[in-house]
Amino acid sequence: MASSGSDSVWIGFMDIVPVIGTLRESVELVLALYEGNEALVKEKEKAIENIVKEPLLKQAKKMSAPLKSAPAAEEFSGLRNIREVRKDMIIEYMMKGSKREQKAQAAQQKARQKKVDDIKKKMLVKIQAIDRNCNEVLIEEVGKSKRGEHVFNNNILKFHSKVLKDFIENKIYNEQAVATLTGHTLPPNTAEDIQRHMVVHFEDELYVNANAVTYGRYCAALRDAMLRVLSRTDQERVTQNDRQQVNHIINNMNNHQVYVDELAKEEWIRQDRRGARQARFEEVRLQVVNMYENDRGLEWCLRVLREVPRAAV
Repeated sequence: MASSGSDSVWIGFMDIVPVIGTLRESVELVLALYEGNEALVKEKEKAIENIVKEPLLKQAKKMSAPLKSAPAAEEFSGLRNIREVRKDMIIEYMMKGSKREQKAQAAQQKARQKKVDDIKKKMLVKIQAIDRNCNEVLIEEVGKSKRGEHVFNNNILKFHSKVLKDFIENKIYNEQAVATLTGHTLPPNTAEDIQRHMVVHFEDELYVNANAVTYGRYCAALRDAMLRVLSRTDQERVTQNDRQQVNHIINNMNNHQVYVDELAKEEWIRQDRRGARQARFEEVRLQVVNMYENDRGLEWCLRVLREVPRAAV
């Protein structure tokens, strides 16, 4: 039990707001609640409950045993800076502590802004690979999906079905060919992983949904390029420029991994307890690359053009 002496108290800070108590555990509990550190909240609630219920000597013996460790406090967490202070020094310490927390907040904000700027630059490089005139500024998306953030963009599973649907609209078509050529070609377990398992939930960590912007631009460009090929009526009328444009977009899509949410990927792999996620990510990535290059790329467009349209009777 970390109790203060009769002439001192424990002080921590919620940003610049002081938290004062005679038990270190009580101050830590308030800060853990404020910062959303669930593991530490449970640990401190149990410690305080034991302090209240157990006789003092029994409790002292009990607290000498190591508690189950909770996650380490973040670099700028108030939990790192809890101090025992003499009661006659409370006001002086609060003034110093408040200034220290303000500096920490400023440093945290600066580090966060640097990461946001880095994400913006990377996003722009990826988009300019297919659109040199693009100078789009990333609008930071603060909101997070209730279902979590996907490592691989979930639209991978739907993109080609949407293109084919657009192509056959108001046309007479071969239903069997459409059934064969629609959708993705990924293994069922990979589709299941992309949709349900390769997903992370961000709490207070930095999250900027740059992937939605980048992947969205690539999907729009690839859709237009594929529909241009499909508009040529037959394979012989597809120009060299038509073919090159589809391949160019797909090559850059794969080279830049624009269907991967880098922040979600980093967090998903960081949470790995068995050490298997990096290898699984690479396996899925190669399957997606193969799908775009071979199964659902230019040759897919040409096959659709050959097999799907049906002459009017």
